[in-house]
Amino acid sequence: MTAVLFDDRPRSGVVRPFDLVAPGFADPVEVRALPGCRSFLDVTIASIPGWRRLTVDVHVPDSGPGPFPVVVYAHGGAFIAGVPRMGPWGTLPSRGIAVVSVDYRLCGEARYPEPVEDVITAVRWVRANGSGFGLDPSRVAGWGSSAGAYLVGRAALTGGESIGHPAPEQAGGAATMDAVVLHYPTVDFLALLEQGAGDPERLALWWTTTCDFFGVTRDGDLSPVAHGSLVAAAGRARRVPPLLLAHGTADQVVPLAQSELLHHAVLAAGGSSTLQVVEGAGHGAGEFGSPTVVDPAVRFLRETWAG
Repeated sequence: MTAVLFDDRPRSGVVRPFDLVAPGFADPVEVRALPGCRSFLDVTIASIPGWRRLTVDVHVPDSGPGPFPVVVYAHGGAFIAGVPRMGPWGTLPSRGIAVVSVDYRLCGEARYPEPVEDVITAVRWVRANGSGFGLDPSRVAGWGSSAGAYLVGRAALTGGESIGHPAPEQAGGAATMDAVVLHYPTVDFLALLEQGAGDPERLALWWTTTCDFFGVTRDGDLSPVAHGSLVAAAGRARRVPPLLLAHGTADQVVPLAQSELLHHAVLAAGGSSTLQVVEGAGHGAGEFGSPTVVDPAVRFLRETWAG
């Protein structure tokens, strides 16, 4: 097969990166990596000028043709690390729920709010194009862990509106989420930095991460952190989808108080929020992938979609 080196079609002024790729070479390839699941890795969902292409991993139940309800997932990693193949979602496809895991931009690549916009773009892509993978664009929820929980929660609180630079390919897709599951989310960064004061190494990490992500200096104005917090946005109850939080009592990285802040703020604003406290669990502990935590989340999602 010969690569297309030149394209003599009428020019629109926009250079599309796949114009120089052999036809079919960039098409998603099905792989089998998880039980009861067909996976398509590194699926391009948007080309953002000046950035690497935005990709997702799509995991589809093989229990039938679908369409299947979808969870859009964002991994943890303090905005500085992590990959879309990590997370507590591994059993969801075998339970009839598809997963679209986002390879969002990290803080060394982009600043707030662009990684939030990556999650928004993924939701739009599912709504606009997910049916081609057997996904149900009318049943889309968000799920995130730690830093990814911040991104998903912040995206869910936009009411479907872009807050960064929207990807032109998905501009027409709705970005609203039917429900949101958040595991040990970062919510109020200023409070989190204060809570980490007893551990200088952790405090330094949070300062670096937060300043890089929000584009400020340690001694500068941290107001973008407050403006980007879930607590600030949760005051608009009409924009808050049903929420399920899970947080461990032994979390020494993001204290349980962070989830409690969001939980109470959503309730006070008239929204729906459930907080599952996981006794003795630390940050990113294996319990969050266990039936004890995943089963209630699956019931929560199914009840929301059924209602």
